[in-house]
Amino acid sequence: MEITKKIKDKVVFYLFHELKKLGVSQAEFARRIALRHGIKFDKSVLSQIKFQDDRNYSVIKDSSWLILARHYRCMEDQTWETVNTKAFLSIQTHLRKCQEYGIWQVLCDRAGIGKSYAAREYERENMNVIYIDCSEYSTKSDFVRHLAGVFGLAKTGGIDHLWRDVTNELLLLYKPLLILDEFGDCAEAVISLMKGLYNKANLGNQMALGCYFIGADNLQKRLQEGRRTSKRSYAEFWSRFNDRITRLNYDNRKGVFEQELRKEIEAIVDANLPEELTDKREGIIEKSLATNGVRAIRNEIAIQKMIHQKRQEIGNKSEV
Repeated sequence: MEITKKIKDKVVFYLFHELKKLGVSQAEFARRIALRHGIKFDKSVLSQIKFQDDRNYSVIKDSSWLILARHYRCMEDQTWETVNTKAFLSIQTHLRKCQEYGIWQVLCDRAGIGKSYAAREYERENMNVIYIDCSEYSTKSDFVRHLAGVFGLAKTGGIDHLWRDVTNELLLLYKPLLILDEFGDCAEAVISLMKGLYNKANLGNQMALGCYFIGADNLQKRLQEGRRTSKRSYAEFWSRFNDRITRLNYDNRKGVFEQELRKEIEAIVDANLPEELTDKREGIIEKSLATNGVRAIRNEIAIQKMIHQKRQEIGNKSEV
């Protein structure tokens, strides 16, 4: 896959944006990047890519550019317009509350309605927020080592010792927020880690960390079953979020939900569909509605863009 200069320029923008958010030295930031991604990256790299007029793209290998581009989501369509759906507004409100007051909250709701998108947008726009997709780091070892990489800690040594170091770093942040998406995919040991982390973050009169767990109906079923069968750590974990699982208040009646969803799909399509594809609007809406969510919209629009571009190329060739 070719990494264009346009994509590399986006990577540089997000690198320096993250550096500013973290408030650490360039040397420390470069060390964290190298450890987090397993690439060659030091302070001298930053000075060679900082200014666009004389940017030295070759100082970073193409394979490393690709790793960074995927991390910062620079391969995606950056012109995508966010629409204030019920899911987006509700989750943004939840996250602000959790970060401000150190609240622990669990959200379980149907798949495909924009939970992950809302969480990642919040992480992108706010300081001291760490988002982890637990489907990628589901085991205790992978989870701890990934979080260690976020803080630039060496991922060697015993996991329990590394976890102590990671949590020490995490709790030094000002009003930190940990977002654990796809939490239903995590191993049992990660639930035990969260139980212990709550105790460590509990300062008596305040919480030093907010935490927001996201999952679909399978997470709710798992948590309920774990408590019912008295699995280790489950009863204590339930108490961390006041024995309450949050939902997004979409109507459970099928017909009413479909009406709500259609309005949101229409709004997202109208905000993001290019003018030259307006004749495809209804087809995209119907295909997206059939998935019972909004996740498919971006793919459907991308497919139509690709088809339109191919037809234009064929038309241009025939004219020649």
